[in-house]
Amino acid sequence: IVYGYTYAARCPGAGIADVVDRWGIYACNCTSYVAWALSANHQRTDWFIRGSMDAWNWPHVALLAGLVVDRNPTVGSVAVWPEIARPFGHVAYVTGLDAGRTIDVAEYNFPGPHGADTFDFETRSFVRRGDAVFIHVPRR
Repeated sequence: IVYGYTYAARCPGAGIADVVDRWGIYACNCTSYVAWALSANHQRTDWFIRGSMDAWNWPHVALLAGLVVDRNPTVGSVAVWPEIARPFGHVAYVTGLDAGRTIDVAEYNFPGPHGADTFDFETRSFVRRGDAVFIHVPRR
C-alpha cells in the first residue's frame, strides 16, 4: 500500500482547497485522497464521473461501471459511509482487516466527533464498519 497525498502541501488548515485535482474532484477532500490512493496503488479510476463524486454517490457510480459493491471489506477497497458528514458522506481507503470485524483505513478530512473535521491525512485502526459499504476496485 502506498501512503501519502500529492495535494497535501496545498491543503489549507480549514479544509477544502479551491483546486480541482486531475480526477475532477476538489482537492483536500476525502474523495480526492481516495482517488489519489487508488491511482497510487495501481487501481482503476476510469469509472469516475466528473461532477458526481460526492462520497455518498460513489457506490452508485461504481455500480454503473460494473464494479462490485458489498459489505465485505478487502485491502484496497474503498469504504463508503454515506451518512457521515451529511450531505456529502465520507470515503476512506482500506489498508487492513482486523479480527473482530474492524478495518484499518487511510483517509483525509475524517469528520470527527461533533462535526469537527481533522483537515489532514490520517490512518486509523480498528474502525467499526457501521453502515459502510465497500467498493472493490480492480487493478489497472
